[in-house]
Amino acid sequence: MASSGHDLVLRAKKFREVEAVQHESVPNVGEALEKWSKFLQEHETPSANDCTHTVFDNYSDWWMGSKPNYKLAIAEDNTLDMLYKCIGQLYDLGIPLTLAEKRTPEIRFVQDVEIWGTKDAAPSLEDIMSTESKFARLLGKTMGEIYTGQNFLDVVVFDATGMSRTKGVMKTSARLVWSSIIVNKDRAAHIRDYVVHRFKESKDEDIRALEAKMLTYNRDNHWNGIFCDALYFGRFGIRMPLCDRVSPAPLKKPEQRPFRPVGVFRFKFEGGDVQEVEQICGKDDLEGCEWLKIGCIRRDAGSELTEWTLPSWKGERAPRTVNNSHTQSTVTATSLASRGGGQVKPRTKGGSGDNDRSNRLRPTREQERQTTVEREFDGTLDEFRERLEAALGKQEGEITQVEGQLTWRKEADGMQITFKSSNRRVYIVGTVHQIRALLHTIGHVVKSTGGDARSTTTARSATSRPGSEYGAHSAVYAAPSAVYAPHTVHAPSQVYAASTASRAGSVREGGQAAESSRRKVTRAFEPEGSGELRLCIDDLVTVTHDPEESQHNRHRWVFGTNETTQQRGWFPNSHATPVQLSSTEVDAELPEQ
Repeated sequence: MASSGHDLVLRAKKFREVEAVQHESVPNVGEALEKWSKFLQEHETPSANDCTHTVFDNYSDWWMGSKPNYKLAIAEDNTLDMLYKCIGQLYDLGIPLTLAEKRTPEIRFVQDVEIWGTKDAAPSLEDIMSTESKFARLLGKTMGEIYTGQNFLDVVVFDATGMSRTKGVMKTSARLVWSSIIVNKDRAAHIRDYVVHRFKESKDEDIRALEAKMLTYNRDNHWNGIFCDALYFGRFGIRMPLCDRVSPAPLKKPEQRPFRPVGVFRFKFEGGDVQEVEQICGKDDLEGCEWLKIGCIRRDAGSELTEWTLPSWKGERAPRTVNNSHTQSTVTATSLASRGGGQVKPRTKGGSGDNDRSNRLRPTREQERQTTVEREFDGTLDEFRERLEAALGKQEGEITQVEGQLTWRKEADGMQITFKSSNRRVYIVGTVHQIRALLHTIGHVVKSTGGDARSTTTARSATSRPGSEYGAHSAVYAAPSAVYAPHTVHAPSQVYAASTASRAGSVREGGQAAESSRRKVTRAFEPEGSGELRLCIDDLVTVTHDPEESQHNRHRWVFGTNETTQQRGWFPNSHATPVQLSSTEVDAELPEQ
């Protein structure tokens, strides 16, 4: 039996802990709540395939029935307009919904800017996004370098600054939606990485002063963390404009900091630079449903991607920095390819220490699998050589060219790239890690061979890598895992590759990780490569992905979040031991959005 309007008003007050539910534009609140409760329940679905929107963290809200599904199927234009009106009116009433959009293959380019504050204060959004701020001008200039064919670009800005109950401190949270730019997740990560690079390398005194100011609030406020990439690779949907975030268990209730509209900023370009930044729309100039139309990110499947100029770095492509508060290291394709295990050095049965090596047996020689991956290149040998040299930059290696064939080879590591003009095929040879690194570097030069790239494997003798030894035995394993070797394009943001390539069943419906477990660090771990997580003794970590669990190798790599630093990445499983969760901690904690 459906609840009456009066009952729904009482429920809304109770669930949202507010004294009144009212707005001048809504003469009959009870009737409105009854209408929207019926609309939302009618569009619930138990099917994950049909789902287009989800309820944040499966929060049981006032509008739900006795058996909620926490998933909605709303795709048609007319019902989508009704959803926007629903969200807008409930936002005006002070009881914003807690909905997230399920990502489509093509989305509007969106950025989340997240800056941690103190218990009492956080940086002002006006310091970040205003017509005169250097932050806005550098961001606009960077976007103009990527989208060179545009005379202007508009960005829609939302603000969810407030108290974050995840850490118990204030947080500046801005959502930037470039409404005219359509991307896929790979392009989105490329752009995000290039933006981070431009801000980190900026010589502008105001940008450096801004970074220094943000670091006085919290030492984690580095550019790599400020521009969050969980939007593109996280396991959960993207929180909608005018919608609230739900705090993690055990509190698990709306945080009263929905994405509020700020305005629309227009960047005008001339001569490759930002000529002017103009605010063309203020927070009160549009209705709620209109903000949603320009601020939501889902696009129709197959939407054409906006023409762009691939961002590049001089010397090396896409240097990525490990984001943590104590160590930052730039990682190249070569260093990533040669990265071994996690330096796991347990004591032997005889009690050997760090310096006692005289009687230790040499590591046994293991079979390390070598892979050949095929790609295509539409061009001549000379064109391929020019683009390959530009992509590889200063990496060591020898290029030889004979009739109809060009080969780049690095003898020391066994890596090789061969292009044959007769069939336009590119053959990339190396171990799993080397292949991943090389594809990360030249992925924009080549394309897949009309579908999933084929690969063949051979075996070659290689000394086992550090971190796989246990007593007198050793085992070669991938870091983090061969499961994530990209097969069509390179992985621009390896930190979150796990979330898009996880095996079937690794994530349950409703946003709960089937493999998630909490562990306590018993051995410190210092990252040496991109995507690895720094661990200190007694830190608590939540493992969200364990792709090699069935192999029962205690030194395997796992992916998770350090609850102390809130950083995410790969680390050796043997560095932490399981912690028994209490009943109130069973619900997985969601990332900030």
